[in-house]
Amino acid sequence: MKSLLHTFVIVAYKESPYLEECICSLLAQTIQSCLLLSTSTPSTFVETLARKYDIPMVINTNRDGIAVDWSFAYEAADTPYVTLAHQDDRYFPEYTEQCLNAAQSYHDNLITFTDYYEQIGTRRRHSLLIPIKRMLLWPFSFRIALKSTKMKMICLLFGNPIPCPSVMYHKETIRAFEFSNDWQFNLDWDAWLRFAQRQGHFVYVKKPLIAHRLHQDSETSRLIRNQQRAREELLMLQRLWGKRWGAILAKFYQLGAIFNPA
Repeated sequence: MKSLLHTFVIVAYKESPYLEECICSLLAQTIQSCLLLSTSTPSTFVETLARKYDIPMVINTNRDGIAVDWSFAYEAADTPYVTLAHQDDRYFPEYTEQCLNAAQSYHDNLITFTDYYEQIGTRRRHSLLIPIKRMLLWPFSFRIALKSTKMKMICLLFGNPIPCPSVMYHKETIRAFEFSNDWQFNLDWDAWLRFAQRQGHFVYVKKPLIAHRLHQDSETSRLIRNQQRAREELLMLQRLWGKRWGAILAKFYQLGAIFNPA
Protein backbone atom coordinates (compact mmCIF):
# COMPACT_ATOMS: atom_id res chain seq x y z
CA MET A 1 0.00 0.00 0.00
CA LYS A 2 1.18 3.51 -0.75
CA SER A 3 0.20 4.53 2.78
CA LEU A 4 3.08 2.40 4.07
CA LEU A 5 5.65 3.87 1.72
CA HIS A 6 5.94 7.32 3.27
CA THR A 7 6.47 9.02 6.61
CA PHE A 8 5.98 12.63 7.61
CA VAL A 9 8.43 13.48 10.37
CA ILE A 10 7.32 16.79 11.86
CA VAL A 11 10.39 18.62 13.08
CA ALA A 12 9.08 20.56 16.09
CA TYR A 13 11.13 23.27 17.76
CA LYS A 14 10.02 25.06 20.92
CA GLU A 15 6.30 26.02 20.78
CA SER A 16 5.13 27.04 17.34
CA PRO A 17 1.54 28.37 17.29
CA TYR A 18 1.21 26.85 13.80
CA LEU A 19 2.17 23.28 14.73
CA GLU A 20 -1.39 22.03 15.14
CA GLU A 21 -2.43 23.42 11.75
CA CYS A 22 0.53 21.61 10.19
CA ILE A 23 -0.46 18.34 11.90
CA CYS A 24 -4.05 18.66 10.70
CA SER A 25 -2.90 19.22 7.12
CA LEU A 26 -0.87 16.00 7.25
CA LEU A 27 -3.79 14.05 8.65
CA ALA A 28 -5.99 15.36 5.81
CA GLN A 29 -3.89 13.83 3.01
CA THR A 30 -5.73 11.87 0.34
CA ILE A 31 -3.62 8.83 1.20
CA GLN A 32 -2.37 8.04 4.66
CA SER A 33 1.27 8.23 5.72
CA CYS A 34 3.05 7.28 8.89
CA LEU A 35 3.48 10.26 11.21
CA LEU A 36 6.23 10.98 13.73
CA LEU A 37 6.90 14.08 15.78
CA SER A 38 10.60 14.77 16.30
CA THR A 39 11.95 17.38 18.70
CA SER A 40 15.06 18.35 20.60
CA THR A 41 13.04 20.76 22.77
CA PRO A 42 10.31 18.60 24.38
CA SER A 43 7.60 20.52 26.20
CA THR A 44 4.13 20.06 27.59
CA PHE A 45 2.82 21.96 24.55
CA VAL A 46 4.35 19.53 22.03
CA GLU A 47 3.57 16.44 24.10
CA THR A 48 -0.08 17.49 24.43
CA LEU A 49 -0.47 17.79 20.66
CA ALA A 50 1.26 14.45 20.13
CA ARG A 51 -1.19 12.78 22.53
CA LYS A 52 -4.19 14.61 21.07
CA TYR A 53 -3.48 13.31 17.57
CA ASP A 54 -1.92 9.99 18.65
CA ILE A 55 1.43 10.74 17.00
CA PRO A 56 4.53 8.93 18.31
CA MET A 57 7.24 11.28 19.57
CA VAL A 58 10.97 10.82 19.14
CA ILE A 59 13.27 13.03 21.18
CA ASN A 60 16.72 14.06 20.03
CA THR A 61 18.86 14.52 23.14
CA ASN A 62 21.79 15.86 21.11
CA ARG A 63 20.99 19.58 20.99
CA ASP A 64 23.65 20.63 18.54
CA GLY A 65 21.82 22.71 15.96
CA ILE A 66 19.32 22.43 13.14
CA ALA A 67 21.45 20.06 11.02
CA VAL A 68 21.52 17.52 13.85
CA ASP A 69 17.75 17.90 14.32
CA TRP A 70 17.10 17.27 10.62
CA SER A 71 19.51 14.34 10.44
CA PHE A 72 17.86 12.77 13.48
CA ALA A 73 14.40 13.24 11.94
CA TYR A 74 15.54 11.73 8.63
CA GLU A 75 16.98 8.70 10.40
CA ALA A 76 13.82 8.22 12.50
CA ALA A 77 11.68 7.22 9.49
CA ASP A 78 11.75 3.55 8.50
CA THR A 79 9.69 3.85 5.31
CA PRO A 80 11.21 4.15 1.82
CA TYR A 81 10.13 7.79 1.56
CA VAL A 82 10.22 10.57 4.15
CA THR A 83 9.26 14.23 4.25
CA LEU A 84 10.67 16.44 6.99
CA ALA A 85 7.55 18.49 7.63
CA HIS A 86 8.19 22.06 8.73
CA GLN A 87 6.05 22.92 11.72
CA ASP A 88 4.94 26.33 10.44
CA ASP A 89 3.85 25.13 7.00
CA ARG A 90 0.67 23.66 5.60
CA TYR A 91 0.58 20.68 3.22
CA PHE A 92 -2.23 20.42 0.68
CA PRO A 93 -4.28 17.19 0.66
CA GLU A 94 -2.77 15.85 -2.60
CA TYR A 95 0.86 16.34 -1.54
CA THR A 96 1.67 12.73 -0.60
CA GLU A 97 -0.28 11.14 -3.43
CA GLN A 98 1.14 13.35 -6.17
CA CYS A 99 4.72 13.10 -4.90
CA LEU A 100 4.58 9.32 -4.63
CA ASN A 101 3.01 8.97 -8.07
CA ALA A 102 5.75 11.12 -9.61
CA ALA A 103 8.58 9.51 -7.64
CA GLN A 104 7.60 5.97 -8.47
CA SER A 105 7.92 6.69 -12.19
CA TYR A 106 11.70 6.88 -11.58
CA HIS A 107 12.92 3.96 -9.48
CA ASP A 108 16.27 5.64 -8.74
CA ASN A 109 14.77 8.96 -7.64
CA LEU A 110 16.73 10.79 -4.95
CA ILE A 111 14.32 13.57 -4.07
CA THR A 112 10.89 14.65 -5.24
CA PHE A 113 9.78 18.23 -4.61
CA THR A 114 6.86 20.50 -5.43
CA ASP A 115 6.08 24.10 -6.15
CA TYR A 116 4.76 26.23 -3.29
CA TYR A 117 3.37 29.60 -2.32
CA GLU A 118 4.06 31.87 0.62
CA GLN A 119 1.61 32.73 3.36
CA ILE A 120 1.57 35.53 5.94
CA GLY A 121 -1.13 35.02 8.55
CA THR A 122 -4.13 33.74 6.63
CA ARG A 123 -3.22 35.61 3.45
CA ARG A 124 -1.44 34.26 0.40
CA ARG A 125 1.58 36.41 -0.36
CA HIS A 126 2.66 37.21 -3.90
CA SER A 127 6.45 37.27 -3.96
CA LEU A 128 8.86 38.06 -6.79
CA LEU A 129 11.18 35.38 -5.46
CA ILE A 130 8.92 32.49 -6.45
CA PRO A 131 8.92 33.20 -10.22
CA ILE A 132 12.69 33.76 -10.01
CA LYS A 133 13.10 30.35 -8.39
CA ARG A 134 10.93 28.80 -11.09
CA MET A 135 13.22 30.33 -13.70
CA LEU A 136 16.22 28.69 -12.01
CA LEU A 137 14.45 25.36 -12.52
CA TRP A 138 14.35 25.88 -16.31
CA PRO A 139 16.03 22.49 -17.03
CA PHE A 140 12.71 20.97 -15.95
CA SER A 141 10.82 22.96 -18.61
CA PHE A 142 9.93 19.96 -20.79
CA ARG A 143 10.27 17.15 -18.26
CA ILE A 144 9.51 16.37 -14.64
CA ALA A 145 12.78 14.62 -13.81
CA LEU A 146 16.51 15.19 -14.25
CA LYS A 147 19.20 12.52 -13.98
CA SER A 148 22.26 14.23 -15.46
CA THR A 149 24.61 15.62 -12.81
CA LYS A 150 25.26 18.60 -15.07
CA MET A 151 21.57 19.49 -15.41
CA LYS A 152 20.89 19.01 -11.70
CA MET A 153 23.83 21.28 -10.90
CA ILE A 154 22.67 23.95 -13.36
CA CYS A 155 19.48 24.33 -11.30
CA LEU A 156 21.54 25.06 -8.19
CA LEU A 157 24.33 27.33 -9.46
CA PHE A 158 22.62 30.69 -8.94
CA GLY A 159 20.59 29.94 -5.84
CA ASN A 160 18.44 27.39 -4.08
CA PRO A 161 15.17 27.02 -6.00
CA ILE A 162 14.11 23.75 -4.34
CA PRO A 163 11.67 24.45 -1.47
CA CYS A 164 12.99 22.41 1.42
CA PRO A 165 9.62 21.80 3.18
CA SER A 166 8.27 20.21 0.00
CA VAL A 167 11.06 17.66 -0.45
CA MET A 168 10.28 13.95 -0.25
CA TYR A 169 13.49 11.99 0.27
CA HIS A 170 13.91 8.48 -1.13
CA LYS A 171 15.83 6.70 1.60
CA GLU A 172 16.34 3.53 -0.42
CA THR A 173 18.37 5.52 -2.95
CA ILE A 174 19.99 8.05 -0.62
CA ARG A 175 20.74 5.57 2.17
CA ALA A 176 22.37 6.99 5.31
CA PHE A 177 22.65 10.77 5.18
CA GLU A 178 23.53 13.63 7.49
CA PHE A 179 22.92 17.32 6.90
CA SER A 180 26.08 19.39 7.31
CA ASN A 181 26.55 21.16 10.63
CA ASP A 182 28.61 23.78 8.80
CA TRP A 183 25.40 25.55 7.79
CA GLN A 184 22.42 27.03 9.63
CA PHE A 185 20.57 28.54 6.67
CA ASN A 186 22.00 26.80 3.60
CA LEU A 187 22.05 23.25 4.90
CA ASP A 188 19.34 22.30 2.40
CA TRP A 189 21.16 23.91 -0.56
CA ASP A 190 24.30 22.03 0.50
CA ALA A 191 22.30 18.77 0.63
CA TRP A 192 20.88 19.27 -2.89
CA LEU A 193 24.37 19.94 -4.23
CA ARG A 194 25.64 16.71 -2.68
CA PHE A 195 22.65 14.78 -4.02
CA ALA A 196 23.22 16.28 -7.49
CA GLN A 197 26.59 14.51 -7.61
CA ARG A 198 24.96 11.13 -7.05
CA GLN A 199 23.36 8.77 -9.54
CA GLY A 200 19.60 9.22 -9.56
CA HIS A 201 16.77 11.55 -10.51
CA PHE A 202 15.50 14.82 -9.10
CA VAL A 203 11.72 14.79 -9.65
CA TYR A 204 9.66 18.00 -9.77
CA VAL A 205 5.89 18.16 -9.25
CA LYS A 206 5.03 21.48 -10.89
CA LYS A 207 2.08 22.33 -8.71
CA PRO A 208 1.97 24.31 -5.44
CA LEU A 209 1.32 21.66 -2.80
CA ILE A 210 2.51 23.47 0.31
CA ALA A 211 1.92 26.88 1.86
CA HIS A 212 5.18 28.15 3.33
CA ARG A 213 4.49 30.49 6.22
CA LEU A 214 6.57 33.62 6.76
CA HIS A 215 6.52 35.30 10.16
CA GLN A 216 8.73 37.39 12.43
CA ASP A 217 9.57 34.53 14.78
CA SER A 218 10.62 32.03 12.12
CA GLU A 219 14.16 30.69 11.95
CA THR A 220 14.54 32.21 8.48
CA SER A 221 13.68 35.68 9.77
CA ARG A 222 16.07 35.28 12.70
CA LEU A 223 18.92 34.33 10.37
CA ILE A 224 18.19 37.35 8.17
CA ARG A 225 18.25 39.69 11.16
CA ASN A 226 21.57 38.42 12.49
CA GLN A 227 23.16 38.41 8.98
CA GLN A 228 23.83 34.65 9.07
CA ARG A 229 21.88 34.18 5.85
CA ALA A 230 24.01 36.80 4.07
CA ARG A 231 27.24 35.23 5.31
CA GLU A 232 26.21 31.75 4.21
CA GLU A 233 24.98 32.86 0.80
CA LEU A 234 28.35 34.51 0.17
CA LEU A 235 30.21 31.35 1.21
CA MET A 236 28.00 29.12 -0.93
CA LEU A 237 28.25 31.27 -4.05
CA GLN A 238 32.03 31.49 -3.63
CA ARG A 239 32.14 27.71 -3.31
CA LEU A 240 30.32 27.46 -6.65
CA TRP A 241 31.85 30.39 -8.55
CA GLY A 242 35.11 31.29 -6.81
CA LYS A 243 35.74 34.25 -4.52
CA ARG A 244 35.46 37.10 -7.01
CA TRP A 245 32.38 36.04 -8.97
CA GLY A 246 30.77 34.59 -5.86
CA ALA A 247 31.03 37.95 -4.10
CA ILE A 248 29.48 39.73 -7.09
CA LEU A 249 26.60 37.26 -7.31
CA ALA A 250 26.02 37.46 -3.56
CA LYS A 251 25.34 41.21 -3.83
CA PHE A 252 22.40 40.49 -6.13
CA TYR A 253 21.27 37.33 -4.37
CA GLN A 254 21.11 38.96 -0.95
CA LEU A 255 18.49 41.38 -2.25
CA GLY A 256 16.13 38.43 -1.78
CA ALA A 257 16.24 39.01 1.96
CA ILE A 258 14.05 42.08 1.57
CA PHE A 259 11.20 39.83 0.36
CA ASN A 260 11.09 37.98 3.69
CA PRO A 261 9.80 39.79 6.80
CA ALA A 262 12.63 40.02 9.33
